[in-house]
Amino acid sequence: MQLRRLLAGATGLTFVLMLLGVYTAGVGAGLTCGARWPFCDGAVFGLFPANWMSFVEWFHRLVAMVTGFVLLGITGLAWTRGASRRVRYSLVAAIALLPVQIGLGALTVTVGGLFPWGYSPPVQAAHYLAALTIFTLIVYATAVQYNRADTARLRTGAVVALALVPLGHLFSFGTVFSYTPEVQIVYYGLALVLFALLVAIGTWTRATGDRDAIRQGYLSLVAAALLAVQMVLGRHGLDPQGLLVADSVAGLVFVVLLGAAWFAFRAADGDAPMSGSFAR
Repeated sequence: MQLRRLLAGATGLTFVLMLLGVYTAGVGAGLTCGARWPFCDGAVFGLFPANWMSFVEWFHRLVAMVTGFVLLGITGLAWTRGASRRVRYSLVAAIALLPVQIGLGALTVTVGGLFPWGYSPPVQAAHYLAALTIFTLIVYATAVQYNRADTARLRTGAVVALALVPLGHLFSFGTVFSYTPEVQIVYYGLALVLFALLVAIGTWTRATGDRDAIRQGYLSLVAAALLAVQMVLGRHGLDPQGLLVADSVAGLVFVVLLGAAWFAFRAADGDAPMSGSFAR
């Protein structure tokens, strides 16, 4: 029970960290610490920020550091408490990606020197993808710990997922609202909630033994992969062709989730705990 709650907390903390990253990039605070990574531009040898904008970048780095230590602690607890192999290995994979994510984060605030291409769209996209991969692994571990897969939960998840797609798209780049940093937080907040829900559904359906529920899970994971593409596309301003691609991906996500919902409501009623082979 304690590990389950800690994993849920780690999922929430990683979610907040990713939104902080989106806001930091959106307001242009990434370079305000003078590219003195991992230091800043304020007092005590650059350990603290000098103004509000550098505080935004400094605070993002602080939360990232705390999140990393939290993940290390939870991973250690998972191994000492005998958590399932799926939980332990997914957490180890998340920890293994932390150095990659830290390195990419350093590159995103680097201009000139040995890495003149650091502050560039490809590096920023890779930075976000690494963060999303870590988030996926933590969500997966959390979903495994919450190890019941009842039909009502899966059907509710399918309906909520369908509702989140058009709601989130209202805040995406080039639709209804100006793509301000605040709007970006709303868009990515909704998108990450939907993404986490789809990963959880894909995890839970494996335990049901029902073919239609399992098909719902597969389609949910396909939609999650498409949503990841859409989120990466939304990290930067898009030309008309890029907007068309992003809108097409959003429409495809909705169509795939319609199929997932159809299978969810075709699945037999029941409340099935995860099998031992799954929880191992």
